[in-house]
Amino acid sequence: MIYLNVRRFGGLKMRRVYLTREKSFVGCLAKLQVYIEDHARAEIELDGIPCRCAGVLANGETIDFAASEEARHIFVICAPNAKKYCGDKIMIPAGDTDVELVGRNIYNPGLGNPFRFHGVTDEGALEGRKRENIKGIALTVAAVLIGIVFGVMISADGLFASDKSFVSDGFEITLTTNFSDKFEDGVYYFGSNDCSVAVYEYGYADHVTIEAMNAAQFLELLKDSGHFAEEVKIVSESGLEFSEDRAESNSGEIRSYMTVFVKGDESFFLFEFGCEVKDYSKLRSTFIKWASTIKIK
Repeated sequence: MIYLNVRRFGGLKMRRVYLTREKSFVGCLAKLQVYIEDHARAEIELDGIPCRCAGVLANGETIDFAASEEARHIFVICAPNAKKYCGDKIMIPAGDTDVELVGRNIYNPGLGNPFRFHGVTDEGALEGRKRENIKGIALTVAAVLIGIVFGVMISADGLFASDKSFVSDGFEITLTTNFSDKFEDGVYYFGSNDCSVAVYEYGYADHVTIEAMNAAQFLELLKDSGHFAEEVKIVSESGLEFSEDRAESNSGEIRSYMTVFVKGDESFFLFEFGCEVKDYSKLRSTFIKWASTIKIK
C-alpha cells in the first residue's frame, strides 16, 4: 500500500521547562499567560519576538512545557491585550537539560502588580524592567494627580469654586459657585455635588411662644415635635449654636446634619447643612465656615 511507502522522521529532541509561580497575596486572583519563543507556530509577538502560548499559570502553581534545545525567550504576561504591561521575560540558554524557573508577582499598582522571574541577569531584560518601573511610577503619579484634580473639582469648597452670596428676603449666606438654589413650600434649598443646605424660617407672628426661646429651648420644642432624637444637644462653637445628628432624608438615605440655630428680630432660622455620613468629618469645618457668614435681615 502506498501509505506504507513513506519516509518517517524521528521527533526532535525536546527538553522540559518547569515554571513555578510562588504563592503571594499580590495579584493572587489573576491567572497569568505563559508564552515561549516559537518562530514556526507564532500566535503573538512580544517585544518583537514571535511566540506561542505555553500555558496558564495560577497563583502557587507549577506548569511544565516542552522547549527545543535552542536558546529561547519565555514571557509571562497578565493578558495578550496588556502585553506591554504586567509581565516579564527571561531567556533560557541553549542546551538539552530541563530548566527550572521561579517567579512571583510583585507589588506595583502602576504596572498592575507584574510577575517577575527570579535570577534574571540578562541586561536587556533588566533594562526593560527599569523602563517599566519608570512607566509605572509615571502612571501612578498621573492617576494621583487626576484624582486630586477631580476631587478638587467636585469638592464643595474646591479650587474652581469661588465664593457666592445667596440673598433672600430674610437672610444672606455665602456658599460657593458650586451651589444652585430653589425655593419650594416655604423652604430655601441650596445644593451642590456633595452637600446640601436647607433653610427653615419660623416667624414669631405664627409661633408666638418661640420668640422668648433660646437655641436649646427651641431644640427641645423640635424634639417634642419629633424632628430630633432625644439625645441631640446644642453645641456652642465658633460663635455658633448648632446640633449634630444623623437622620433619614426625604429620599430615604441616612445622612449627617449640622443644624445651625440663628435668632432674628422677627423669626427663628434653622440652617441645616447635610452630607453623606462618610463625608461629614471632612466637611464639618466648611459647614462652620459657611454658617459664620449668615446674616439675618
